[in-house]
Amino acid sequence: MKITRAEVIVCSPTRNFVTLVVHSDQGIYGLGDATLNGREMAVVSYLEEHVIPCITGRNVFDTEDVWQYL
Repeated sequence: MKITRAEVIVCSPTRNFVTLVVHSDQGIYGLGDATLNGREMAVVSYLEEHVIPCITGRNVFDTEDVWQYL
């Protein structure tokens, strides 16, 4: 099962919540939350520019391998 795409959702720019939705090639998805008080758009930028390109195409079960790239 491979990661096919991921999307970032800013729940509310003033609430400090950013959600990452990761989709697999089998239609399964997972959710993750990130925050940095007052800097949620910096989190969005980091996720979109660094994390998503790094995890796309990887096997969802290779968590140790993915972690090394992050």
